[in-house]
Amino acid sequence: MLITCALIAMFWFSVAVKVGRSRAEDRWRLGPEAPSRPDLPHLVVVIPARNEAANIGLCIAALRRSDHTNFEIVVYDDGSTDDTATIALTAGARVFFGGGGPLPPGWKGKPWALHRAMQAVGALPDGTWLLFLDADVRVHPAALSRAHTRALADGVAFLSGFGKLEMGSFWEKVIQPSVGGLIIAGNDLDKVNDPARSAAVIANGQFILVRADAYRLAGGHAAVAADILDDVGLARAFVAKGLPIRVLFMRELFSCRMYTSLRELWLGWTKNLYAGMRYSTVVPILLSGFVLFEFVVPYFLPVVALLQRDWTGLVASLAVILLIQAVRFWMDGIFGQDRRFGLLQPLGATMLVGLLLDSVRRSRMGQVTWKGRSYSVGSSDETLERPAQR
Repeated sequence: MLITCALIAMFWFSVAVKVGRSRAEDRWRLGPEAPSRPDLPHLVVVIPARNEAANIGLCIAALRRSDHTNFEIVVYDDGSTDDTATIALTAGARVFFGGGGPLPPGWKGKPWALHRAMQAVGALPDGTWLLFLDADVRVHPAALSRAHTRALADGVAFLSGFGKLEMGSFWEKVIQPSVGGLIIAGNDLDKVNDPARSAAVIANGQFILVRADAYRLAGGHAAVAADILDDVGLARAFVAKGLPIRVLFMRELFSCRMYTSLRELWLGWTKNLYAGMRYSTVVPILLSGFVLFEFVVPYFLPVVALLQRDWTGLVASLAVILLIQAVRFWMDGIFGQDRRFGLLQPLGATMLVGLLLDSVRRSRMGQVTWKGRSYSVGSSDETLERPAQR
């Protein structure tokens, strides 16, 4: 019992130290107080949209409040059956229309939409930059100018960031912090932003800023046609060409509510998690065991200690739970999350394990479904698109 408590406590102490050090150094944070150049190059904001009537107007309205003075907005409507295109046009964006039908062999939906969007945009003047933005993103007025200025100052051709995760429903508040924590914990930005560590690559498709000529050199979205995680794939394509990338914490500069229901959340994460682990079956299983041990088991230890009349173990296990809740309370405050839901951490961790294992099952059985399309995904990331079963 005491050894188990010590191992769990060591992990949570390390989490606290890592988060505290990251906040103290602050070098990978970008906020609205950062400097902004007045002479920024032309920027084309490209938004792929498929049935985004609830989001596209708010997304464009936020962009219109930007203090960046040299940009335009392009929306690629990927066969929407709602009012996405009408709303985008009314909001003042240039809108290009896609068929929304079956995908060409070897293509996923989002890479195909962005590939077609760039074909529709056509030739761009030298020095142009591109911002690939999801329709459910809301940018701060300073977001475009600060990100663009930082990319130029750092001499990078690719800049992405993690924004604030907006959560509305019960299950979002229970599950999203666990999934987000897993992603952040597994990707050290010191390594990601180190050109010598080419294997440590991550990106966030909600917000990707690239230099247009570098995007073409990397192969564009054709280079990631078959990738479920096209954002990470695009970052890898840049790194493979020797093009520097930068990934930052940008929670004060943009926010995104990824999913609005448990069903959406489940379909979205089971689509992505297995792909994020390079289609390894072993890694999700090992990670599931680790998550259960560090996030769920501690809450059962007091019961075990009581049954065994192990009073020292009872005190130690309660101290561990107090440590876990204190660290979680502190981190929820840092990331602007509802602290009350930290008490439901064991439930969130259990749901995360379910997502990990179901992501493996769905991918291996060809049951990955998103935006009305269903994909058969193999370990080699070969894909066959077919209509989703409803």
